[in-house]
Amino acid sequence: MRVASLLLGAVALTVTTTLPLAPVEAAPKHSRTVHHYKRCRYSKGHTGLIAGAVVGAVAGPAILGHGLLGAAAGGVGGAFGGRAIDRTITAKKRCR
Repeated sequence: MRVASLLLGAVALTVTTTLPLAPVEAAPKHSRTVHHYKRCRYSKGHTGLIAGAVVGAVAGPAILGHGLLGAAAGGVGGAFGGRAIDRTITAKKRCR
C-alpha cells in the first residue's frame, strides 16, 4: 500500500508540473470608464506681439524722444507688453 501511495503521489506531481497551463484571461469589464482629459491650447500671443510693436514704434518717439532710438525702444517694449496682455486675456479660454 505504501508503494502505491508513493507511486500515485509521484505520478500526480509529474503530471501537474509537466502539463502546459493556459494563460488566464481577465474577465471583460462591462462598465464604461470615462476619462476626462483636460485639453489646453496655449496662445503664443502673436497678435498682441505685433499690435504692441506697432503701437510702441509709433508712440515711442513721442514718449522717449531721440527719433529712431525711441521708435526701436518703444517697439520692443510694446511687443513685450502686447504679448503679455494677449496671453493674459486668453488665459481663461485655453483649457477646457
